[in-house]
Amino acid sequence: MMNYFTSRKWSFYARLLFFTVSLQPATLKAQQWADHFRPLPPCDTLHVEISMTEDSAATHDTIPNRVFFSLLPPGMLQEIDYVVDSSGAVVFGRYHFPLNDSIEAYWVETRYSWFHHHSLLVYDKHKKTFTGRVTLAEFYGGEGGQVLTGSWVFDFDGDGDPDIVRREIQHSVVPYGDDVLERTEESASLLMWENGQFTDAQFQDIGELVRRFPISTFW
Repeated sequence: MMNYFTSRKWSFYARLLFFTVSLQPATLKAQQWADHFRPLPPCDTLHVEISMTEDSAATHDTIPNRVFFSLLPPGMLQEIDYVVDSSGAVVFGRYHFPLNDSIEAYWVETRYSWFHHHSLLVYDKHKKTFTGRVTLAEFYGGEGGQVLTGSWVFDFDGDGDPDIVRREIQHSVVPYGDDVLERTEESASLLMWENGQFTDAQFQDIGELVRRFPISTFW
């Protein structure tokens, strides 16, 4: 009986030791990730737009690419593949803030060449994993056309939860005989915080959102 108990006990400790050691790399990376973000100062509205003059490196921490690319799920990286070149991208940790008691939001900025992107990453502290990603702002394209996005994060419907109004402008230059024509299309979307994620919501008057939430252009 004593030998059996001792064997079972050491087997338990061996499994516990293996489990603890196997968790250390992921836990360490998560801590390294969180250390690059500052708590968001209290505010009613978080307004995120692209700025070509702001020096993010002077005001925010640079997240090592090995940390960013190893922690974020591949599916989320594919959604912003135009700025996530692990050899050339520069990633900045902006701010973090709670979405509820168990879920934290991380605002991260990624730059690659002249492309700019801002994501809000949803992190479940209990599951210890990222469960969602929302584009807050971005600027990408080429000489023939560009896409510009900006967002407002605030309690849109007064239920106490943060929601997102996202604005987008598509700008294009089209040849017209010996001249060129500039075309601009504006749109807006509303994302409501429901059941632990941001969900697209129907809003009848998109024109109202376009008028209420203008974003700055630089073309």
